[in-house]
Amino acid sequence: MASRDPSATPNGRKDSSSASDSPGKDGLDKVELSDLDASPPRLAVEQDLMQLARLGELRSIQRLFDSGKYNAKSTDEQGITALHWAAINGHHALCHFLIQSGADVNARGGDAQATPVLWASKRCHLQVVSLLLANGADPLLKDDQGYNLLHSATLDGNVYQLVLLLHQPDLPVDVPDSQGHTSLMWAAYKGFGACVDVLLRWGADVHAVDDMGFTPLHWALVKGNYVCIQKLVEHGSDRFAHSKPTNEQPDGDTPAMTATRMKSERQWHKALLDSGFDEAGNPLTFPLPFVNDRRSFYKRVFFLWPFVLGGLQLWMLANLPIFFGLPGVFIVGYGLQYMVQKSLRWAPSDMKHMQKTPLMAGIFAGTLFWVDVRYILHVLPWTFATNPFLNLGFAISASLCAYFYFLTMTADPGYIPKGSSRGQTKKTIMELIDDSAFDEAHFCTQCMIRKPLRSKHCRRCGRCVAREDHHCPWVDNCIGVNNHKHFILYVMCMIAGISLLIRLTIAYIEVLPEPTELNCSIMKDELCAQFSKDPLTIVTNAWGSLQLTWTLMLLVVHLTQIARNITTFETMRGTMQAGPVMTAIATGTMSAEGAQVTGPEAGANHAGHNHKKKEGCLSQWSKLLGIDTFITIAFQGYKGSQQTRVEKQRRRKENPFTRGIFRNCLDFWTDGPVFRRKEDVCRTLLGGQSVDYASLYDVPRGGGMQYRGGYESVPVGEETAV
Repeated sequence: MASRDPSATPNGRKDSSSASDSPGKDGLDKVELSDLDASPPRLAVEQDLMQLARLGELRSIQRLFDSGKYNAKSTDEQGITALHWAAINGHHALCHFLIQSGADVNARGGDAQATPVLWASKRCHLQVVSLLLANGADPLLKDDQGYNLLHSATLDGNVYQLVLLLHQPDLPVDVPDSQGHTSLMWAAYKGFGACVDVLLRWGADVHAVDDMGFTPLHWALVKGNYVCIQKLVEHGSDRFAHSKPTNEQPDGDTPAMTATRMKSERQWHKALLDSGFDEAGNPLTFPLPFVNDRRSFYKRVFFLWPFVLGGLQLWMLANLPIFFGLPGVFIVGYGLQYMVQKSLRWAPSDMKHMQKTPLMAGIFAGTLFWVDVRYILHVLPWTFATNPFLNLGFAISASLCAYFYFLTMTADPGYIPKGSSRGQTKKTIMELIDDSAFDEAHFCTQCMIRKPLRSKHCRRCGRCVAREDHHCPWVDNCIGVNNHKHFILYVMCMIAGISLLIRLTIAYIEVLPEPTELNCSIMKDELCAQFSKDPLTIVTNAWGSLQLTWTLMLLVVHLTQIARNITTFETMRGTMQAGPVMTAIATGTMSAEGAQVTGPEAGANHAGHNHKKKEGCLSQWSKLLGIDTFITIAFQGYKGSQQTRVEKQRRRKENPFTRGIFRNCLDFWTDGPVFRRKEDVCRTLLGGQSVDYASLYDVPRGGGMQYRGGYESVPVGEETAV
């Protein structure tokens, strides 16, 4: 970027595309099979060592070596060895044979003068890369462009290859290329948020500068990727760092100037605000100096805020004429929400949105609080003598609902312990690579652990949870293997309590004396008279009763999934196809982010400018109430109607954890205590046997037919093996 050209890249040249889009970047495209001369080979295939190496013909190569015509160090006119071709084509067994036969693992060949491990890296053959490194390949050797193995992995954006390399001994994370660019600079420029996150956690220097004085933050602003910018600012990048002076800029470029030139000011300002700075880069002073822990403060404020707001809105609905009360509720709700939303500018970076706060949990807790207050102060004194059993039933249901709600909200859902050391993590990585399973489905780059079956990384909690169902915003916690039973019991008690409350409210209104004056104008006289007896109690209990509409559906969905021994996440991801309504109900939120329909890496590597409009109040509540996910799944993600009968039958049989309806339900309800927390939070029953989901990596024996008996029809047209 010596000329400060907006399209310049960290190597000082025009940007043709990303690393994966520009094969000519390091010259390796010149040695790929598709680029070879199409003329007939000079030798027969069985006599051409390089051709056999491309094809992975180990036996034929062994015969050539035995004949003495070639050996493992033989090269062609460009210095390319058979190990180069075996590495780039992923022939692991052949690479092992060549190394054992004396091949030079650090031989340079081709126009790029790259080593075999660099060739293997370009195609992301992790098994071959690991083999070469274990046999002495030097990851710090550079090609003719000045890129070493760490640069190559970063340029391709392969976070798993990057994690493998960072676990190698004596591999510095900040090795510069020929023009002073570190891997962090390349990851920031390319917009690979997951790579930036891993490098920062490995201690990459955010203050490193290249030959032109540009820091990683400067390069992140060139492409304007918000995730990369925000992470760098959050990790202490210099917001006022100057690059080296030029003729155009005698004082050099600051990050703010780079953002202006690259049209990434919106991402820059948002990253600053989300990291606790104003748009000029100055720290924001928290207006309450007595608050030491902002995270705890915001959690308590957003949990308790609905108590105040809900009470005020219920009072307005009950005491103001409907022409003023109903609009007033929306106006006051919008104004107060806007005020609270503006206070999020001082919140921690992971609590910058209302859907990431305990707001929804506060709404339910506030509803429960005001319903209980009105019941104790008004309903109970008037109905205790006439309906003692109804009052006793409601008191028990409300108490159990609050108790199980507290357990669900505060219990460990089944967090999987993280690795004790880097050595243990490296051992896990090598085992996964040997099994060709080092990928997103089997390894979490956030927790650096092997992911057990049915586990999922929760972005809200920042941990991997064993057999996670989903993150429920109504309890502000994951519904996992440990607290799922308490969640179901809380929902059951809630439904029972609301049902009894409806009957008690009717009995309470009947025994109240007639009002002296009516408090409404548009309802019929008899209905208005009943409403005017105690409008606040009626409105409060009616608001609580409205929650039956979703709690009943929620209970049906979860009981169905318990009977099938399947989680909401598995249902949404396709183990068993779910319709849009079921998906919306099951998660407790219809927010795509809250439900986490996409994988944990989704959204981490989106490069380029993001011109998404700023979210307003309607957009915020659309996420909180789930309208966005409903629309997404209904019109884009739901493909169940397009499946044939055979496909649907196959999907129903794909769940290897079901043991029949009776056994599934028995396992769920007999596992662990009811009125206290479990000691082993990741262990539960499966087919009557205790299973530790924190270390379950293979499907246990026994399938869905184990407890069913009988026969199943074979779908027509399906090939079966006997």
